[in-house]
Amino acid sequence: MTQQGRISTSVRPRRPGSGSGPRARRRAVVASEPARGDALDYAGHNADVLLAQAEGLDSAVHLEWVVSRFLPCWGDAATRFDREHLEPTVLAVVDELDLAGDDVALTVLRGLGALARDTIAEASTAAAERLEAAGVTTPAWAAQIGQAKAVAARVSHNAEDDSAGVMIEYAYPDGARHALAAFIADDMGGAVKFMGLTKPFGEAFDGSELPFQTIDPAEGKRMIREALEVTDQERARFEGDPSMRELGPLAWSRVRE
Repeated sequence: MTQQGRISTSVRPRRPGSGSGPRARRRAVVASEPARGDALDYAGHNADVLLAQAEGLDSAVHLEWVVSRFLPCWGDAATRFDREHLEPTVLAVVDELDLAGDDVALTVLRGLGALARDTIAEASTAAAERLEAAGVTTPAWAAQIGQAKAVAARVSHNAEDDSAGVMIEYAYPDGARHALAAFIADDMGGAVKFMGLTKPFGEAFDGSELPFQTIDPAEGKRMIREALEVTDQERARFEGDPSMRELGPLAWSRVRE
């Protein structure tokens, strides 16, 4: 499995402002304007970006993808990121979403609660519960956020080294499915080189064209989890394949124990 041979059947959501009506257009305009620089403006601007990107979505996997693009890192492994700086910054965005207080903010908070770690997840969940207690509701599909379960997995081994391509199919309680793909590179010490979010196995590829072998979903999750644990997150975010910036946190939420 090579980078050039990655599966192209993306299930990415529409871009910011894709929702209908004045609210979507207003949020798209605000999100396109640069933040002015201080901490409060940064939090408000990033909250506006998240709201604009989430406006008009209609599926859990798309909302989770939007949240994943926002989160700066994943897991508990040591990184060169200053988590003590990042955490308060993200928490400030959570506060802005709490203040926004509408249905879109609630779906984003639910996504953050599902994908983020520790304090950020706890704060996002608490904010979502406050909004719900105040009577804010979400569309029916939002109940699927964070509920995807691994139901099948496949692997393709490289004949020349220990690199491997792993695909895991996930199903939500409502029956919607998608697949997560990761290329684990031997020449990068077993780190993830690039990722993909695709349609379910039956739609994503013809098994006769790609040499994928069936494995237990738990084994597929273990392989991706261990690869993400050794991935240099700073390099992945700023120098690596763009898919790592977008899908790292989502993938971790799918494979963490």
